[in-house]
Amino acid sequence: MEGATAEFTDPAQQRILPAQFDGVMASFLNDSLRFIASVFSLHVDDPPTPPTLVTIRGIRFPSDPSIEPHLLTITTTTHGVETGPDACWGHIPDLRPYWKTEQGWQWRDIETFRLENQPLASCNGLYILFYSFDLDNLPKNERFPEAIFGRTRCFAGDAFVFKIQGNEIGEDLGEDGWAAWQNVSKDILNLDIMKFSQSS
Repeated sequence: MEGATAEFTDPAQQRILPAQFDGVMASFLNDSLRFIASVFSLHVDDPPTPPTLVTIRGIRFPSDPSIEPHLLTITTTTHGVETGPDACWGHIPDLRPYWKTEQGWQWRDIETFRLENQPLASCNGLYILFYSFDLDNLPKNERFPEAIFGRTRCFAGDAFVFKIQGNEIGEDLGEDGWAAWQNVSKDILNLDIMKFSQSS
């Protein structure tokens, strides 16, 4: 019919659009997968550098009343630290020889206190009290300076005090991300706050 036209579609032309679509989709999917992989992939980071063990001076408060509180030097350890209350420090004073059993070590706890405005400025700072509560294997110990916490304390076996960097938690880590332990002053036991009841 004159003036009428008929449109014939070449089958090859029909395949152009699907082919282009497939290419776009493939590119889109590849980009999407790369993005998802970048967000959710598990990157294996280098393991953190383990803490450097150090030997530090601290205070021992023996459960044995015949032994006076005294200074001692202890080397730190990482044994059992990652699952303990002190895990954030990475290494702590190795008190296992004093608590005798593995349970005494595992059943340890910590408390912090700060000394301020002391007559000996070198004694000011942040301190960590380490103690065990394994009364199954260790003797009861109430021989600890009451003035520090304002009350009588009771532990299992010997209690220990060590000094750590800073004046509060958050300032206690070194550049390596682990505890920055410091020596207690050699004169710290001369402070009034370190006196304890001889009758304890």
